Amino acid sequence: MNTPRRTLLKLSAATLGGLALGRPAWAQQPASTAPSGPIRIVLPYPPGGSTDAITRFIADKLGASLKTSVIVDNRPGAAGMIGAAAVASAAPDGRTLLFTNTALIQSPLIQPQPLYNPMTDFEPLTLVADAAQVFVASDATPAKTLAEYVEYARQNPGSAYGSLGVGSTGHLYGELLKRKANLNIVHAAYKGDTAAIADLLAKQLPAGFVSTVMAKTYGDAGRIKVLATLGPARVPSMPNVPTFTEAGFTGFESIGWIGMLAPAKTPAPLVQRLSAEIATIVKSPAGARMLADSGMLPRGTTAPEFGALLKRDQQVWQALVSQSGIKVAS
Repeated sequence: MNTPRRTLLKLSAATLGGLALGRPAWAQQPASTAPSGPIRIVLPYPPGGSTDAITRFIADKLGASLKTSVIVDNRPGAAGMIGAAAVASAAPDGRTLLFTNTALIQSPLIQPQPLYNPMTDFEPLTLVADAAQVFVASDATPAKTLAEYVEYARQNPGSAYGSLGVGSTGHLYGELLKRKANLNIVHAAYKGDTAAIADLLAKQLPAGFVSTVMAKTYGDAGRIKVLATLGPARVPSMPNVPTFTEAGFTGFESIGWIGMLAPAKTPAPLVQRLSAEIATIVKSPAGARMLADSGMLPRGTTAPEFGALLKRDQQVWQALVSQSGIKVAS
């Protein structure tokens, strides 16, 4: 979309939003706070995997609640930046939403020319869930603990570790581990859990960071080795897996999240309605169960609460980028 047209769309939406706010929000009919047509949820990752399943679950429930069609548009690439940029440039009418994860904040921090500004180009809707990641090794890697992996990596300089993209949580923490343990390991970026797990199972990837559900599924089946989890505490679904801190490495306490956002300047009534609808879905028995089964902690926050988290995250991940030394060449 060219700049003049984008500007015109945003000005038109802002004008309409201002007119709507001329009378008390509670005095409006519910229909006036809902998007005026089909909704598209952009997921910046490929089909398959737990995040895709969660997005489609929410899309189905949201469509039923708002009595409209809601589709999921998978747009992988550039560690989530391509899909996020598409939403940032969309009309702020509530009909294009973004379902993403912590990479929304992380990716622009290491890119010389970011495709969007995470703090100004979006309206937060709701934090869907907290989502930890787990460091695992392939069956061919002779390591059953994080300490054993570190020793393996020292004896095999140049071995690869995988993550869900450049600038992702796994990438940042992999480079931090590389520095703290003085390892010579090489980052391998994947577009999603499915591709990373495939290479781990094929014994083409020695180790990597994957979602908790993938770690538990294939770890319980004995097909990969689950070494350590990120975060301040053990994951409830994997109580026997130690945290990085318990394994002797501090600085790995922050975890990721998944959440929903809209383009900047989306009118407040639309933001409030969408935020409430999605939070309700997340907190429903079926929604909470699905998220818990995926190894996540269901949240369903308000828009302001999610916005406050994004501001805190900006500082946390900026500091970690500095510690890890990650830089992407222009």
